[in-house]
Amino acid sequence: MSEQNKQIARHYFEGLDAQKSPPAEWVTPDFVLHIAGSPDMDINAAREFSVGLVTAVPNLTHPIVELIAEGDKVSYRGRYEGTQSAPYLGAMGPSGVLSATGAGVFRIADGKVAELWIWPDTMTVLQQLGVLPQQG
Repeated sequence: MSEQNKQIARHYFEGLDAQKSPPAEWVTPDFVLHIAGSPDMDINAAREFSVGLVTAVPNLTHPIVELIAEGDKVSYRGRYEGTQSAPYLGAMGPSGVLSATGAGVFRIADGKVAELWIWPDTMTVLQQLGVLPQQG
């Protein structure tokens, strides 16, 4: 089951990158997206969030670095990469390149993603946007 659940997580990210929205074929009808610092989102709110993000970063991808599965959960460590073509969070980064890390946990139910918790590296994104000063 663990390997099957890892494959579902991979399919989710592949669909997200291809469709630029949470892939309907890989989420349950009651899917909930939990992003640290944001209100919980159902599938419709998650799609709206995705539209705003890919409007600013149309070539956004989510390369997976590592997947670990146990029971109905899959933890991941990954990246968020793309080139900004419009303001994001009200800012346009000086280089236009956004590249940050993130981690999260999928809960799998009936062969689909029922919940996804994400902890993105928001500080790095805000630094790349020029909103916060670079560290070190």
